[in-house]
Amino acid sequence: MADSSTAIEELSLEAKVGQVIHAGIGLGNFETDAGWPTEEMKTVLEVVQPGAVRIYGNHAVTPHFMAQYTNRLQQWAEETSHGLPLLLSADCEYGTVDIVRHETRAYPALMGRTAAGDLDLARDVSAAIAQDMIGMGLNMNHQPVVDVNTNPDNPVIGVRSPGTTPETVATYATAALEGIHSEDQIAVAKHFPGHGDTELDSHMELPHVTYDRGTLERVHLPPFETVIEQGVDCIMTSHVLVECLDPELPATLSSTLLTDLLREELGFEGVVVTDAMMMDAIADNYPVGEAAVRAIEAGADLILTGYVPANDLLETRDAILGAVESGRLSESRIDESVERILAVKDTYDLADRRSADPLAAIETIASDDHESIARDAYDRSFTVLGNVDVLPFDPDTSVLLTGIRGVHDLEPHFDAAFGDIVSCSLAPSDVRTVDDPKPVVEPEAPETSVETLRLVAAGVDAAVVTTYAREVFPDEQRRIVDELSSELPVVVVSLGLPNEHQQLPDDVAYVATYAQDRLGMPEPFPDAAGEALVELLAREPEVPESLPIE
Repeated sequence: MADSSTAIEELSLEAKVGQVIHAGIGLGNFETDAGWPTEEMKTVLEVVQPGAVRIYGNHAVTPHFMAQYTNRLQQWAEETSHGLPLLLSADCEYGTVDIVRHETRAYPALMGRTAAGDLDLARDVSAAIAQDMIGMGLNMNHQPVVDVNTNPDNPVIGVRSPGTTPETVATYATAALEGIHSEDQIAVAKHFPGHGDTELDSHMELPHVTYDRGTLERVHLPPFETVIEQGVDCIMTSHVLVECLDPELPATLSSTLLTDLLREELGFEGVVVTDAMMMDAIADNYPVGEAAVRAIEAGADLILTGYVPANDLLETRDAILGAVESGRLSESRIDESVERILAVKDTYDLADRRSADPLAAIETIASDDHESIARDAYDRSFTVLGNVDVLPFDPDTSVLLTGIRGVHDLEPHFDAAFGDIVSCSLAPSDVRTVDDPKPVVEPEAPETSVETLRLVAAGVDAAVVTTYAREVFPDEQRRIVDELSSELPVVVVSLGLPNEHQQLPDDVAYVATYAQDRLGMPEPFPDAAGEALVELLAREPEVPESLPIE
């Protein structure tokens, strides 16, 4: 096995090119029906020799299983000609619940941690997530998000960001970074030079931002400058076209942004990781191999492919090899990236930390300490505004629980805390009433359910309505709140970015939870969050002057 501190001298060109590839597994890609990595994945590790593997998807397994899963990947990597350990990453922004469905734990989003207003708690949450991930063999965390969410209609960042000002983002991103590093985990700040002012989702199309250089330097770059000063290991690029610096190429493919700005002006010396190259902002505009070569030319070190088939990985590898052989890329340019990647692996002793203990993974995630951290973080992150005179609810308060998401996850917590509960999910699901607990009915969409809810409201004391807005607050959800608030006291529980508060009636109470992003993560609504919500509704509210975002 090659020692990571001297390995570059021992690696073939093919092996070095492999090190700059960050392959994806999951979501039906390279996995068996039972959820294990396939023999095809073993072949990919042998032939393509990727230096990193990103795990995608929410697996119907346990932490014990996932620890064995990552052990298998590392074992296969050790059996290759060079034997170098893998960077194993995942997007655990809310905890390991993002990738493992059973017996894992969720924590508040970064914006929720900001809302809690406690840097020590924010640091503890990130450290707990890092412990949970490492317990399952995941040595790289695609966190923290350092995008400044300046556009309330942003469809992709939202509560994933710590906040709406550079000062807030820099402060809480630093706390997250400190928590990750405290557990000897590799941190990846994202998405350079900022994805917070976009109106488009780069998963679907190429966003453009039109602000001037002064706005970029004043608003979007300071959090990146801060985490660079604090020693962040990796920075992920954004598939965003920043017109003031490069009117033709997205940041991922722009040497102006990755080399001139990130390397030379900001002085970043770590690993530059691309966002997934399978995202439509790139894939719709460039062939797979050409995009990878352009990213390396621009200054990227590690090409995150996304969960693509083996043919795409081979095409990526062959295109980079071909570029070196033709002289388009020099081998010394590849060496620069490989040296940075191997330095990270060496710094974190990955050669000696290949194997996760499956039993320890369960014990870590299920620990009382982590339960306490999660519960405290959810409890302190919820923000109450509006007409708080409708609170607190008495233990015998009868409640109509309805809304677009989370109703069935919240129902048992409401059953335990209050009187009769009538639940009516406006998402495709069932309706349950006090008199008929398990009727079989066709679900009602929000725009057709006003009359049903008005009839149900006549028999309860108050209503709790969950809302969710990916971008602009939908009219049909606002109409539900308007109708119910004319009949009885209403508490609106916002599950996403709290951008609907000013559009709601003055007589409703409003709880911002920052609990879900555009994909509904974490899903289902966590028990710790449900417990925190019913306790909040049952006590005298503490009302801030405003939301903790501007």
